[in-house]
Amino acid sequence: MDIGENPEIQSIWLEAKTHIDQGNLDKAIEIYKYILIRYSDQPDCIQYANAYLADLFLTLRELDKSKHHINQALSLNPSNPEFRYILGFIYTIEQRWDKAISELETAVASEPHNSEYHRALGWALSSKGNKDDGLKHLKKATTLDPSNANTFADLAACYLAMLDFPSALKNARKAVRLNPDNSIAQNLLTAVKTFGHAYDNAPDHITNTISLYENPNFQFIYRFKVSLRDLPDIWRIIDIKGTQRLSSLHKAILQAFNRSQDGDYSFFLSNKPYDTNSEYTSALAASTRNTKMARRLRIDSVELYGGRKFLYLFGYENECWHDVELIEVMEKVTRAKYPKVVKKQGKAHR
Repeated sequence: MDIGENPEIQSIWLEAKTHIDQGNLDKAIEIYKYILIRYSDQPDCIQYANAYLADLFLTLRELDKSKHHINQALSLNPSNPEFRYILGFIYTIEQRWDKAISELETAVASEPHNSEYHRALGWALSSKGNKDDGLKHLKKATTLDPSNANTFADLAACYLAMLDFPSALKNARKAVRLNPDNSIAQNLLTAVKTFGHAYDNAPDHITNTISLYENPNFQFIYRFKVSLRDLPDIWRIIDIKGTQRLSSLHKAILQAFNRSQDGDYSFFLSNKPYDTNSEYTSALAASTRNTKMARRLRIDSVELYGGRKFLYLFGYENECWHDVELIEVMEKVTRAKYPKVVKKQGKAHR
């Protein structure tokens, strides 16, 4: 977009970028929203302001807002590969692999020499189970940009899933050399070394594990301890499948504490009360307060957005707070119905 002929617009874009560089995303969001109003008659300004808003909300993991703004940008310029990439990235986070792959393939077709587009497409294909095509695009991304640690980390994760430990180790080490502060690369390197050692020393056990993963009834079961914050001796242990959502955990907590009526609720994955950046809520609360919906986030993604400990608030008026802790992840072949309460201590008062 050529904004050089308008000093006022150029100054506004520069101000927004400065705030982004300084980590003040809320201020940058305000500026882009101002642009949408002030320059509503200029399509170039509108499409890029929407795209930048989508990117910022994507960074904040406010996916509904991100999707709204990128679709606004695409309505003005449907062939823009950067816009297609952002939408594809949103679908990747939502694990809607077919939609992600479609958008990212469009982006790659438009800009075949863009390494980031190949990286994102490779990860989506690999995550869906198409390892060969995924590897092809990830390798292409390393050729186009051999300095990107994230691409080598993605390659390491892909090879690890295929139990190709030498290739996984090689790429994990490369990622760490490129960016020693990259925690994902560091964790991958540790995982590759640990899993590779176990494979070398216990091949029968690993073979059995592979067979377990291939069973159609195989599940990762997440075990949570949910305690009343003001009465920590009253707690419940809840098992839930990794593929289920935070909203299902909410319903399990209702059952666990014998609550006869549903109501508005929030999870705060940063473990900080009223932290809107990490808040996931009921559908009604999300519609009235512009928050993220709990039914959009899978249980197996919780640690990516917060940690092993987080907060759950039931009822905004009475404010019944709970401490939630992930205490175990189990591998099971099961057809049992989840979530389920497996242990209780103390009588629930509310």
